[in-house]
Amino acid sequence: MPYLSYVFPAAAILLQLGLIVLLARGPFRTYPVILIYSLTYIGVMVLEGLALTQAGVESGLYRYLYWSSDLVLDFLLFLMVITLMYRVAGTNTLFRPFGRMLFLVLAVAVVLPFILYHPLFQFGWFRHTSQLLSLGAAVLNLLLWTAIISTRDRDPQLLLVSAGLGVAVTGVAITYGLLQFTSANLRWLPDLFKSLTQVVSMAIWCWAFRPSTKTSAPLIQPVPDPS
Repeated sequence: MPYLSYVFPAAAILLQLGLIVLLARGPFRTYPVILIYSLTYIGVMVLEGLALTQAGVESGLYRYLYWSSDLVLDFLLFLMVITLMYRVAGTNTLFRPFGRMLFLVLAVAVVLPFILYHPLFQFGWFRHTSQLLSLGAAVLNLLLWTAIISTRDRDPQLLLVSAGLGVAVTGVAITYGLLQFTSANLRWLPDLFKSLTQVVSMAIWCWAFRPSTKTSAPLIQPVPDPS
């Protein structure tokens, strides 16, 4: 069903637009990286669409834009995990020592691809770097989930954000694994799986930032005693 390769990305864009609207209502102050990710995602889709229309799917321009933009989005997901873990570590005594190491982890994640993978800025380098970031983000998100669960006063919104983030980074990591065992004519299958996980993660985020439907209970006036 290759037509789903177009349906899921379209749904993802619509959900991203809805997410931007929800974040603009106030939550972007607490979750700025999610807003940056959403805006970048929309920009990437527009640029890739223009490159696909003007140059074609087999062009060097489209392929370079595809892999480089994937790397940018994967890095933003990794950065999102780091910032959320730093926030949780400040309120969880068990994870507070680990919170001081998070910026070191971020620095290592930025430097390591330049050491491990060569030649630089080629398609293979982009793919391996994105795979490294997504695997690292998936592992860190498990720690984030553990930290949230172990916190006495759990934030249900943060729990949902972490759940959506886990779906996103795990989906990317599995996709890169599938690409290594998929022939060129079935390349749309891993891309379809990745688009599906993106839709699910964005739907979870939209649910996390939905406007509160709670209303205050009406005041019950005491009935006067007729006697």
